[in-house]
Amino acid sequence: MGGDLTSVVPAGLTRLFQHPTLDWNLFSSKQKQLTDREVYLARGKTLGGSSATNATLYLRGSPADYDAWGLPGWSGKDVLPWFISGETNSKGASKFHGSGGAMKVESPRYSNELHGAFFEAAAAAGLAANPDFNAWDRPQAGFGEFQVTQWNGRRADAFATHLKPAMGRPNLEVVTGARTTKLATEKGSAGVRAVGVEYATGGPSGSRQTAELAPGGELLLCSGTAANPQLLMLSGIGPAQQLAEAGIAVVAEAGGVGQNLQDHPATLWASQMKPELEHIAVTSELLADDGKIKWQNYPNYFLFGKGPLATTGCDRGAFVNTRGDTSDPDLQIRFVAGYALDPDAIQSYIKIGQLQATKQKWPAGVTMQLLTARPKSSGTVGLHSTDPFDLPKVDLDYFADEADLKTLVAGVKTARRIAEQSPLGKYLSQEGWPGAGISSDADLEAYVRKTACSGNALVGTCRMGASNGDGSVVSAADFGLWGVDGLRVIDASVVPKIPGGQTGAVTFMLAERAAQLLTKGTPIAAAKAAAAAQPALV
Repeated sequence: MGGDLTSVVPAGLTRLFQHPTLDWNLFSSKQKQLTDREVYLARGKTLGGSSATNATLYLRGSPADYDAWGLPGWSGKDVLPWFISGETNSKGASKFHGSGGAMKVESPRYSNELHGAFFEAAAAAGLAANPDFNAWDRPQAGFGEFQVTQWNGRRADAFATHLKPAMGRPNLEVVTGARTTKLATEKGSAGVRAVGVEYATGGPSGSRQTAELAPGGELLLCSGTAANPQLLMLSGIGPAQQLAEAGIAVVAEAGGVGQNLQDHPATLWASQMKPELEHIAVTSELLADDGKIKWQNYPNYFLFGKGPLATTGCDRGAFVNTRGDTSDPDLQIRFVAGYALDPDAIQSYIKIGQLQATKQKWPAGVTMQLLTARPKSSGTVGLHSTDPFDLPKVDLDYFADEADLKTLVAGVKTARRIAEQSPLGKYLSQEGWPGAGISSDADLEAYVRKTACSGNALVGTCRMGASNGDGSVVSAADFGLWGVDGLRVIDASVVPKIPGGQTGAVTFMLAERAAQLLTKGTPIAAAKAAAAAQPALV
């Protein structure tokens, strides 16, 4: 359904990865450049989607990210008013923040002594302070707090902020426990048009049903970056050769479907703490030695929205340019006042949940999650089979451009440089990941390849563009899918190039623009002035 307590409490993140009912348990195909490993891709399987299972970080990227899209109506100046109008921010209304939108954004409500130590160490290592990563009047580079999509310490996902308030509307019916199996289309003299959806309830052997569009109705495809290409291809919309190989009749050729997959590849650095200082770590504040949550955290959280239950752990950090030029940062550091139990950051979170379940003590330490903020590599999404209950085939192709690998190698070196500074170093005992013996570039590259995981920021597989001939899938003017009337794609899959920050923010912005277009007729290319005038839609 939505609003599960495991999701609502930010610290519940450790229980959400590979959750048996709230996650799709999607894995990539084996990646030869990652020592032939499959990479786990967290995808929310609940109302609110991945906004209900992510780390809640709210980072828009930089204006240059949107300028680089090169699309009318989508420059940094064009999108900023939509970011502002769509949010209610704990900072209050300002040049870069809003106060009347449905999306809730606040500054972290949990603070740890180690956060300040990280900031001081980052400054000593030569990084500048950044008081607001979403203020576009200064460079993104620097260290500071990451704002989060929470309110009073509770996760503010799309279900809570947008869908739940509308559930009582007579023109809205929400069907859960259903799998869309095909988009229904028909061909006429004017071309192909979407006419409904086919879906199943009760699993593969359950009831099959069809929902037909009313005259003049439209389908809005919002299944996400991994699922959208699969559903389109199963419906005969996609690259003709792939459809033919799968034995699927071509309804509309769309060569860009499933191409342009982008993500933030990630690795980590971590160190254990000196035994006499272990009590400072967030895990020591949160958990007793038997792995149970300390009782005093419950009233602190449920009465005041504070304490270690109010954090996903990674809401402080930095953006760093490791290349030494004047471009936007290529590296994001997410600082955690706790020790990673595995060099794969996602597996570390999973092991935390396992540790709690088996009532074991969590070792104290600190971690710096390292993400390629603006990757150059891209992958694909395709079909494993024609069974709609199979998960899609995902080829991430991390490090196809080795610049992304070099960024993460430089990231480990940057983390070490910060940790060596006395404000943070005085708390630490020994490096756990990758380990002091891993020092040469060749060894660090091997470590990154063995440990790289997903930043869970998948975008791009139904890229929007300016014309039907530029390889795009949908129109940047109205989200309409080229060649199929009555079908629009509105989610992270339309993003042409991934921004330098977590992709929840850009997805909400896209949805705000689409909502105004559909309900108010506000055109994309001339919508800048309208954003400030229109209230956010719920």
